[in-house]
Amino acid sequence: MPTWIIILLTVMGILIVCKLLFAFSLVSVFPITQGAMFHPSARVRVRTFLDHVPMKAGDLLVDIGCGDGRVLRAAKRRYGVRALGFEVNPLAYALARLCTIGMEGIEVRLRNFWNVDIGDADVVFCYLFPDVMGRLAQKLVRELRPGTRVISCNFPLPGWRHRELLYPESSLHADPIYLYQIPADSGC
Repeated sequence: MPTWIIILLTVMGILIVCKLLFAFSLVSVFPITQGAMFHPSARVRVRTFLDHVPMKAGDLLVDIGCGDGRVLRAAKRRYGVRALGFEVNPLAYALARLCTIGMEGIEVRLRNFWNVDIGDADVVFCYLFPDVMGRLAQKLVRELRPGTRVISCNFPLPGWRHRELLYPESSLHADPIYLYQIPADSGC
């Protein structure tokens, strides 16, 4: 058999295995995500968020649904924050763990954030579907302390008033980024 055919078959086999792993990872978490898929945040969106939400070294950034961990890595590099991410998709979790090897101060947990108290966070980042935003708003009001900043990509938190609305400088990734802050009276 010619070498090019062996190479072609090998590449096709690898692609098929990757596709099957991706499908398995989606199906395995469907009861939790209800169809929401892992989709990495565009770098321009992460940069826009970081440009407008300064943090101090030692602040705790929590990314709920952290995917491949790119928000955690970028914030750690820029500000020296402690970074904690939650992910339920096993493939995205494995990718996040792989990408954060050797980065002190970043922790990625294969865990459903709904079952964790995130009250120690100084900043919470999320890029979730609109059907969970109402429930998320209630969780955040219950758990976060006054002054905590919340960043939501694409979809607003129902009933909350954003402090700032950002639009990344990109025609492809120009959907809004909502910046909130938990007020002293918790009446978001």
